[in-house]
Amino acid sequence: MLWFLWFLISIAFIVMLVITIVKASRKRKVKSSLITTIILFVVGLICFIGGIASTPTESESEDYKVEKGSSDNFNDSSKKDEDSKKKTLNLGDKLTVGGVDVTVSNAEFVEPDNEYADVENGKILKVSYKFKNNSDEQVLVDDTDFNLTINNETQDNFYGMDDSNDGFSHQLNKGNTGSGYVYYDVPDADEYKVEMDFMPELESYKADWIIKNSDIQ
Repeated sequence: MLWFLWFLISIAFIVMLVITIVKASRKRKVKSSLITTIILFVVGLICFIGGIASTPTESESEDYKVEKGSSDNFNDSSKKDEDSKKKTLNLGDKLTVGGVDVTVSNAEFVEPDNEYADVENGKILKVSYKFKNNSDEQVLVDDTDFNLTINNETQDNFYGMDDSNDGFSHQLNKGNTGSGYVYYDVPDADEYKVEMDFMPELESYKADWIIKNSDIQ
C-alpha cells in the first residue's frame, strides 16, 4: 500500500515540478506551486522510507514452520529455487505454511474391500492428512495439492475401494480443522514420497514428506 501511495505521489510531484518550472520560465507567481511541490516531495519521501522499513527481510518472510512428529529423522532441505522454498519432512511432521497447519499423519497398507478391485501395482497405500487454518482468510485444501511418488515417478490414485469418503476438499474458515485420506495404487518400495504444491494465499508452498516402508502400518 505504501509503495502504491509513493508511486502516485511521485507522479503528482513530477507534474507539480513541471508546472512550477513552466510558471517560473514565464515569470508567473510560483509560490503556491512551489509549496505544493515541496509538500509532495516530503510526503513521498516519508512513504518511500516507510515502504523500505515495512518490507520484510528474508528471515522475517520465512513462512515455513516445522513441528516434528514421532519420527526421529528430520531432513530440512530449505534450499530455494527461483520461485519457492521447499521442506523435506517425515511421516507425522507438521508443517505450517501461509498460516495453515499441514500434516501427513498416517500411512497404512490396506486390502481391497471388494472382489472386483483391480490393484495393478500390487499394493494399496492409504495416506491420511490433517489440516488447521490459523489465518484470517478462508482457505481451500484439496487432495489435488498432493501427489505420491516413488523415485520421482508419480503413482496413480486408487479408486477401486467401496469408500465414499476417499479424497477431500475442504473450505476452512479461520480456526477450523479438516482431515482426509487418499488411496494410492503402488508397488512395494523402501520409501514413498508425498509431494505438496499448496497455494493458500496466492503464494505457492512446496514440501515433501518421506514415508519409509518401516513406518507404514
